Amino acid sequence: MVTLTCLLWVGTALLPGTIAAAQVVVVNDSITQNALPLATVRAIFSLRVQSLNGHKVTVFVLDSRDPVHAAFSKDVLGVFPYQLEAAWNRSIFSGASRGPVIVGSEAEMRRRVANTVGGIGYLSQPVTGAGIRVLNIEGSHP
Repeated sequence: MVTLTCLLWVGTALLPGTIAAAQVVVVNDSITQNALPLATVRAIFSLRVQSLNGHKVTVFVLDSRDPVHAAFSKDVLGVFPYQLEAAWNRSIFSGASRGPVIVGSEAEMRRRVANTVGGIGYLSQPVTGAGIRVLNIEGSHP
């Protein structure tokens, strides 16, 4: 058992491209808050909160099979990707929302959040540029 654990650890250390960590939540400049509580960020990505600052929130996510999405779900939101998807399905089937907008890449996520009033998403690297900024999460671990 110890040998298997060591092999898995060495394997992941040698293949850094296979594990991605979503490090930042990004928002469109129309969202004026610089920070939100973790519970609010969870509620936004679970589609339970649908507006901020009087603007409709548009949630952008990567495909649920993307390693960055899995890392974001587990490491930032503290939920498994299947739990997040179940929350989306409940929201969609109840008619409360249309679901998140699924994008094909982090570059598309960056562009769509920057160009959508009320846009929110996540990236594995901090970003700078017109129309987009990092949202700090209060109550999250460093």
